Amino acid sequence: MVNHQVLIWARDSIAMSRNQASEKTKISSKRLVQLEEGEKQPTLDELKELSKAYKRTLATLLLSIAPKEKPLPTDRRTVDSTEIGNFHEKTILAVRKARALAHSLLELKQDAGIQPTRFIYSASIMETAKEVARRLRKKWNLEEIRGIKNINLALEAYIEKVEFFGIAVFQLSLTQDNLRGFSIVDDVLPIIGIKRGAEQPTAKIFTLFHELAHILLKDGGLCDLSENTNQLIEKWCNAFAAEMLMPTDELLQMDIVLKMKRKNEIIWAKKDLIELGNYFHVGPLSILRSLLECNLTTSEFYKEKHKAWNKPTFGKAKNSEGRNIAKETFKEKGRAYITLAFSAYDQNRIDIKDLSDFLGVKLSTIPKTRQLLSA
Repeated sequence: MVNHQVLIWARDSIAMSRNQASEKTKISSKRLVQLEEGEKQPTLDELKELSKAYKRTLATLLLSIAPKEKPLPTDRRTVDSTEIGNFHEKTILAVRKARALAHSLLELKQDAGIQPTRFIYSASIMETAKEVARRLRKKWNLEEIRGIKNINLALEAYIEKVEFFGIAVFQLSLTQDNLRGFSIVDDVLPIIGIKRGAEQPTAKIFTLFHELAHILLKDGGLCDLSENTNQLIEKWCNAFAAEMLMPTDELLQMDIVLKMKRKNEIIWAKKDLIELGNYFHVGPLSILRSLLECNLTTSEFYKEKHKAWNKPTFGKAKNSEGRNIAKETFKEKGRAYITLAFSAYDQNRIDIKDLSDFLGVKLSTIPKTRQLLSA
């Protein structure tokens, strides 16, 4: 017997209406109502279609009672975003995937006899974001990453630093809802999700620290990181990320900045902003924003450049080589996760099928994924 309440739960869990479910499964609306009200029992073929549409296993749909799932993180999108509080099913699936990956990571660590690191840091919205950032930056010794010139390697180093202190970081496909990232507060293993897609590494780095701020405040969310936000918590997280990556005191002592100050110049050349951005591992707009906060440029100049440089085509990473599943897997799960999975396989604690499941790739992709560990 199929519990009709489980069918309702499965549909609701992916924010799908009955009409949408009917369209996806080719099950008539009348029939779907009968199934969800318990008047009729679904056939095996119908269950398979519902399983596919709701992204749930058949075993899940056959549960005697509907399971309890943790809610989505708080909607932190700005007024620029449409349909606040209503997420696309792909966003819901990304959050669900992040939680599943975090569970697998804990499983791999337990199997290897590794005690998960507890994230012990916290902050209050009553503290200034800059002071919290300065304190944490010093404790975490972020200066050691500053010398990395390759921005992709710098991104990986920042992610590994955050993971070292007890947060799981995954780069996921966030193609809907204008999301740049999300954070999930959890007592055992907090999670940060970063948009994988065509984002520049500098944008991903900023998102990483913005979401870290949410974890510190114990207030997770799904964010678009808009400049136009009027939410206090989002402004706090943006200020924290900026100070973590480009400390104000250090920025003001840069030769380019000192030269501009001596000349009382407030119109910045793009090449100078890029040069500063390369040093601090951020984009030119982030540098310009910090300069604006220090009264070293005008709001009008910043808005002009923000409008020109923040277009969809500006600053996007180019991808002319087509999809590379091994690289996507490596980025998505991270070096620590991939290393643990291969270690478990090499020590015969899991078989090749288990390894394939942990990595989420076909058997033929496993060798290419392993090669990336030594790259």
